[in-house]
Amino acid sequence: MNQQRKGDIDTFFNPKSIASIGSLKGGIIGGACLIRNLRNFGFQGKIYPVNPSYDEILGLKVYPSVTEVPDAIDLAVISTPARTVPAIIKECAEKGVKAAVVASDGFAERGEEGAKLEQEIVDIARPAGMRIMGPDTIGTTNTRSGATTNLYQVNYHKIQKGSIALGGQTGLIGFQAFPFEDYRYGISKICDYGNRCDVDEIDLIAYLKDDPDTKVISLYVEELADGPLFLKVARETSAKKPILIYKAGKAKETGKAAALHHGSIVGEYTTYASIFKEAGIIPLATFGEVFELPKIFAYQPLPKGDRVAILTVSGAGGVAAADTAIDCGLSLAKLSPTTIERLSRIHPTLKSNPVDLGPSVVVTNPLLLFNEVVEALANDENIDCLMVYFYGAPEMPSEFYSELLSKFSPTKPVATCVYSMGTLGVEQASRTIESLGFPVFSDIETSVRALAAMVKYSQWLAKNKS
Repeated sequence: MNQQRKGDIDTFFNPKSIASIGSLKGGIIGGACLIRNLRNFGFQGKIYPVNPSYDEILGLKVYPSVTEVPDAIDLAVISTPARTVPAIIKECAEKGVKAAVVASDGFAERGEEGAKLEQEIVDIARPAGMRIMGPDTIGTTNTRSGATTNLYQVNYHKIQKGSIALGGQTGLIGFQAFPFEDYRYGISKICDYGNRCDVDEIDLIAYLKDDPDTKVISLYVEELADGPLFLKVARETSAKKPILIYKAGKAKETGKAAALHHGSIVGEYTTYASIFKEAGIIPLATFGEVFELPKIFAYQPLPKGDRVAILTVSGAGGVAAADTAIDCGLSLAKLSPTTIERLSRIHPTLKSNPVDLGPSVVVTNPLLLFNEVVEALANDENIDCLMVYFYGAPEMPSEFYSELLSKFSPTKPVATCVYSMGTLGVEQASRTIESLGFPVFSDIETSVRALAAMVKYSQWLAKNKS
């Protein structure tokens, strides 16, 4: 981070006390929602509502100003009109508050006057060593401690704990925007750094580099605050754990929209692509991949090479997977003579990659067939990674998937995709497969791109070993 900044950002994720300063009214957003979220997600620290118009809310005493709170405050969450924020930041500085999340909008994203106001809060906070996140942000969530600064109402009380950290310049990564309770993979940290008047993607990546709860970092980025510093920090972090980034505003027209979003200055995408490649960052093709692709890094081993095998019960599915694999720079594995001989004995059509079980399931016990074919592929030294396209029948016993997937070598990553005649079959099979540690992706192409991302990262690591 910028050498002028003082203090790290751990306070945003592990505060012992939080002050909610501003609106406490009900509805779908506000301080009352924040208090409920903190309680529902298991935060064990102190909560101090601050608003001169209230005496009590949700069983908590409300203080007229932050300076009148009798105890120390680690983190302040500010949701007041923009023009009032500088004075509140000044009070927080006097109080010795370590960090503040400015949820309010009306700053740089609104134009020159807002930008001046934004700089004013930074100028107040910096001499006091107080870190600022935002403005225009939902801030942070730590699934381990239950600490969150999200002011939005949600109808669930649990996010599965795990090793995927999500970050970016958007509230769309927050738990109010997606059903994290239903996701079958675990989250470690969430961070929306908003306008980035102080804390930005460089701070976040540097913090997550040494976070023991995080194995993979996935970000939404509109623009970089400091290209050279970002490259340095990202390279250091990529040497320890993968970073995946979806860069928004690639086209000139969308770049203008991104600039309006958080007052950003958007550069040419070719510049970003060069930085990402040098830093070992995996570029993502869609916004949805920010959430979906990280899970293969969280639960599967890195591949030793780029040779992929495709196992399917659909000829068309196999062709689509093969096309995507080649487009992504993967090599279609050449099955070993031993594997070809073994597969031919199972059924005469099983001689090549992709391995299409479609014709053989008509005359062979599907459960036995899958087991024999998977065992053959799992033991083939010509295969580095595998994509499996399952048919998810509701009546399929969970033991089938357990027995099948247990055959895979712990050194070969596996990506899967499920189709069925109904959503129940897809859902049941997906839940069972992912409970065993094998990621299920929404479609064939994403499954293959996930494997390609692992291969690309593995190759970067090998090339950049110190």
